[in-house]
Amino acid sequence: MRAAVLTVGDELICGYRLDTNSQAISRRLSLLPAEVVLHLSVGDDVEAIRRGLDFALGAADVVVVSGGLGPTEDDLTRQAIAAHFGLELVEDAEALRRILERFARSGRVMPESNRIQAQVPAGSVVIYNDRGTAAGFYLKRDGKHIFVTPGIPDEMEGMLEQFILPTLQREAGTDHSVLRAVLKVYGLPESQINELIRPMLARGRNPLLGLLPHRGTITIEVAATGATPEEAEVLLQADLAALRRHLGRYIISEDERELPQVVADLLTERELTIATAELGTGGLVAARLTQPGESGRWFLRGLVLRPPVQSVREEHTVCADEARRLARDVRAAAGSDIGVGVGALIVPEDSTPARPYGVVYIAADFQGREIHRRLSFNGDRSRVREWAADAALSLVRLGILGEA
Repeated sequence: MRAAVLTVGDELICGYRLDTNSQAISRRLSLLPAEVVLHLSVGDDVEAIRRGLDFALGAADVVVVSGGLGPTEDDLTRQAIAAHFGLELVEDAEALRRILERFARSGRVMPESNRIQAQVPAGSVVIYNDRGTAAGFYLKRDGKHIFVTPGIPDEMEGMLEQFILPTLQREAGTDHSVLRAVLKVYGLPESQINELIRPMLARGRNPLLGLLPHRGTITIEVAATGATPEEAEVLLQADLAALRRHLGRYIISEDERELPQVVADLLTERELTIATAELGTGGLVAARLTQPGESGRWFLRGLVLRPPVQSVREEHTVCADEARRLARDVRAAAGSDIGVGVGALIVPEDSTPARPYGVVYIAADFQGREIHRRLSFNGDRSRVREWAADAALSLVRLGILGEA
C-alpha cells in the first residue's frame, strides 16, 4: 500500500507554520504498514489543490489531505476536491447538527459562515469531527482512497485514529492483523537507543519499530503484523520483552503517558507530596508538575527565585550545594515528602552564539535522602530550561522508584 500526504495552507508554504501533520500521518501509516512515498504542501488555491491531488493520486493508492476545511473564504479544499471529481457539494444533516450543538454548548450562536463546514462532496463518506466543527470526508475512486481532514492537528489525529486507520486496515483484507504498542523512554539519547536495539530497527522487519524524539523523551512505536490477532500478539509481546531487557529503567511508560503524568501517578500511588524551588528554570518544573489534573493532591508549593548575576561564574561545587540547599529548604518549609531544587543556569565561557550550551544543577530531597545531578544541554537559554525541567521530573521519578 503506497500512501501520500497532501497538506493545504498558505501558512505552510510561506513558512509561518511548521507542517507537523505530515509527520504524524506518516508515522501512523507506516505502522499499518504502508509505504509513504510523498509529502506535498500547496497553498489555499483551488487549482493548486487540484494539481496537488492529481500528482498525489499518480504516486499513491492512499492520499490523506489535511487542511483547508475552515469556514473562511480561503478554505477551499472541499470545493477543489469536489470540482476535481465533478461532484456537487451537499450538506450533511448530522454534521450540521454537531456543529450547532458544539456552539450551543459554549453558549454561542453558530455564524452562518460555519454552515459550509457541514458540506462534503456528493457520494462521499462523512468523517464526523468529535474535536472541532469541520467535517472530514472519504472518497474511493478507481481503487484509490482519498481521506480529507481539517488541518488542526488534534482534529486531524482524531479522524486518523477513529476512521482512517481502521478503514485502511479493513481494506487491507482479513489475511492479517496489526497490533501496536508505544513505549516512552527518557534518559537515553536516540543514538544510544539505536545502538542498543539496532537489529530491531531493520527495514522490512516484523514487528516494525519507529523512533520519535521530543526533547529528552524518545517514543518507540512497535507494530506487529500477523495472520491472526494471536500471531501478531506473540510477535508484539516478544519485542516488548526485548525492549524492556535493553532499556530497563529508562522506560517511563507503556501507555503513552508523558513524564508529568507518570510522576503525578507515582505521587498519587505512593501518597507523596512535593514542593519546588527554582532558579534556572523559572517555574517550569512546577508547571510540569501541575499539568496533570488534581495536582493539588500532591503539589504543595512552588517558589521561583531570582538568580544572582554572579552565579553564572560560580564554581560547580557551589552550584551543586545551592541546588541541594534549595531542595532541602523548600521541603522543610512546605512540609512535603519531596523537595526539588534547581540551581542557576550557568552559561560557560566557551559557550558561543554559534554553539550555545548551558549547565544546570538539580537536586531532590526525599525526606532527608538527597540526590543531585549536573546537567549540560546544547542550545539557547530557553531550550536548556525546557530540557532541565524535564530532567528534574525524571530525577523525581527515579528517586521515588529507588533507582537514583
